[in-house]
Amino acid sequence: MKALSNNSRFLRKRSAITIVGALMSVVMLAGCGNSSNDPKATSTSGASASDPIHILLSHSEFAYAKQAKEDDIYKKELNRLSGFNVKYDFLGHSDYAQQLSLRFASGDLADLIRTDSIVSTIHSGAVDQGVFLELGPLIDKYAPTLKKKIPAEFWKSPRISKDGKIYGIPVTRGVPADRSIFIRQDWLDKLKMDTPKTLDDYLAFFEAVKKEDMNGNGDPNDEYGLGMFNNIVWTDIFTPAFGVHTNKWSLKNGQLVPDIIDPRMKEAIAFYKQLYDKGYINPNLFVKKEDEQNASIAKGEVGVWGAAVYQYLAGYGKDNAAKTFLNQPNASVSMIAPPQGPRGDKGMALQSDEIYFVWVIPATTKNPENIIKYLEWAYSSPDADQFFAYGIKGQNFTEENGQIKYDINQPINVEKNAFQMYQVSLNPREIGFAAPLVLKALPESEKITKGYATSKESLIPNEAKYMPRLESLASHPELNIGAAQGTLFLDMFAKVLTGREPLDSAFDNFVVEWKKRGGDAAIKEATEWYNKFNTK
Repeated sequence: MKALSNNSRFLRKRSAITIVGALMSVVMLAGCGNSSNDPKATSTSGASASDPIHILLSHSEFAYAKQAKEDDIYKKELNRLSGFNVKYDFLGHSDYAQQLSLRFASGDLADLIRTDSIVSTIHSGAVDQGVFLELGPLIDKYAPTLKKKIPAEFWKSPRISKDGKIYGIPVTRGVPADRSIFIRQDWLDKLKMDTPKTLDDYLAFFEAVKKEDMNGNGDPNDEYGLGMFNNIVWTDIFTPAFGVHTNKWSLKNGQLVPDIIDPRMKEAIAFYKQLYDKGYINPNLFVKKEDEQNASIAKGEVGVWGAAVYQYLAGYGKDNAAKTFLNQPNASVSMIAPPQGPRGDKGMALQSDEIYFVWVIPATTKNPENIIKYLEWAYSSPDADQFFAYGIKGQNFTEENGQIKYDINQPINVEKNAFQMYQVSLNPREIGFAAPLVLKALPESEKITKGYATSKESLIPNEAKYMPRLESLASHPELNIGAAQGTLFLDMFAKVLTGREPLDSAFDNFVVEWKKRGGDAAIKEATEWYNKFNTK
């Protein structure tokens, strides 16, 4: 599951101006006869809970949400419990930005909309042009629990507020971090090796995996110590050991500079080059897709991989491992801490603002107070807590003598991953996989809770966690930091690993080219943002 990204899919500035202009005509027509932009003036005194609330969002590639119909049992139960008439419209995920931009251009908007930020390039200028409703007064009046439960720092985020006014409502990630390293524990046991803690430990494990027929299929050459696929950032577990991260900006000599041009990144690439040359990584990592990676893991071809804690139970927990790992009845997986590097550095995930996405309400919405009341119910009602954790009573869970009986592995919960529907897709508060009620009821609850704790301990401090997308990079997607497809960094990384170019000259030339094409301007813009943001 991946949140909306600020990448080259988003519209360029000129297109965004057209979108805002088109929508503003709708706003102005809707506003005729209204002498105020105050939320009270926008509201209709005849608002009723039976009035439909249309919600527009992405299905996030969740199988159940993709096929859910209007009369879906979970949608109906949500409306029964809440007393509201909520209608969810799930758009595609990979092209959500394009679809949403078309909705803005045509004025075909829902009452509550998922976006990545109130200042997203999908709808640049929307806040200043009055396209979005100011929500502070409505929240204060109708949603005290919501405002209290969402930490104050979230409300101050530039993705949520501007000039001290609230225009968005954050949907949180639920936990500060969920990235982890998964390792075949049964392989460690078979090799009589301890959990790796240093880079040398990993090298020793990878070498042993290369020599032995770990999956027992008679071929000692079809296993790799480390499995990676074309989302390099998702599967990267070693660059933080060198004090850098592909998505990180760091303050150096008064400037905010991306780690991808830091000399220590060259050290990290050199380590990956060593892994590649020794045959410790699958050689097709730059073209391999995620589903192919999952298939390799299931066939016992991978010893270590980067993943998220919430992926453990369904795929690798003790109740499901035998189903996942083909012809490997003793397969078991552990979640472990990231390795320590030569200077003591370690880490996994980059600290974020913990905002999954942002809700906005268009100024054209007739009864915005109904939406806020619905969200208040979601944050304050025990029925909401129970539904967003366990689903429908009598179907997804039962209750005996006041005790909840919930098994996430029951067919009704795992078919098309139905649990994702009530824990995330319909949940307007958060990604609910790690909610306290959920964790308490899960099999291997202690192990999963520890996994989240380890992930939190492995967070990498991020001085740019609130930085918006840089305008200087908007027309230069190849300069984006990280290892996304099409970036100069990934191109250089691939050429070095595969031996097409030597590391020293390739990295040095990349740094020069990145800065020349617009990187210097990006550093200047990032530094100006940092100085302004930290002097508030």
